[in-house]
Amino acid sequence: MEVKLTRVTLNPVDAIEEAACNCYDSEPSGGKIMRSCYNSGHHSVLEFATFTFHITGVSRALLAQLTRHRHVSFAVRSQRYCNEDGFNYVIPPSIRNHKDPEAVGAYVYFMRQCEEAYKALQTLGIPNEDARYVLPNACETTLELSCNGRELIHIMNERLCMRAQWEIRSLCTLMMREVEEYDEQCAEFAKFLKPKCVSLGYCPEHASCGREPKKHLVFNEYNKMKGVRQIMEDVKLGIYEDPEYIIDELYDLCFSGEEN
Repeated sequence: MEVKLTRVTLNPVDAIEEAACNCYDSEPSGGKIMRSCYNSGHHSVLEFATFTFHITGVSRALLAQLTRHRHVSFAVRSQRYCNEDGFNYVIPPSIRNHKDPEAVGAYVYFMRQCEEAYKALQTLGIPNEDARYVLPNACETTLELSCNGRELIHIMNERLCMRAQWEIRSLCTLMMREVEEYDEQCAEFAKFLKPKCVSLGYCPEHASCGREPKKHLVFNEYNKMKGVRQIMEDVKLGIYEDPEYIIDELYDLCFSGEEN
């Protein structure tokens, strides 16, 4: 797998801030306004920066996942017009590194069978556009991907997550590094390219990797703090006359549901 950031909006931070300044009657601030818009959820101005990547050596299985993202432009090597005779293919680590060598052996054998079927159909005069139906999802492809900054952040939020499949997570890691290393302004923008749990401060997934606390635990703690503050306000107002009752209330609030 190889990834190259080939084109970027000139000075993307400036482009974003120049757009944002129309909204606030202000002047570009070297990144401060962009960060403020991002942190406030005003993400539409991030669309004024665009990024184009050249990607090679990824599977058609990954392509199927990648094209689920909206507001992204793709130009993909055509299996209809291009000859896939002798195609390269991706081997998942779970197969390549399996303790039983029969796993990778069976996988490679099937790839060869697909290639032989493809060549046999071509020999019979079947056009590439129809012969390609026997090609596997593992078949490597090449593509150009272009998207605005807002969508790039969304892709990274979803696909840098440990719940994402290994191949697309590896791709997004390389894309993120390309943005980080392109120039100073891209490096500033790249600070937004992170898993969603890091952006949110909690994990919204049903099954969490444990990097951040799960959403319901964060909100439980928030509600406990909110409840404690309310009890303290009530104490100031003289609503509670029995000190033991206050202690019981605080105990129930802070320690109920600990098993979750």
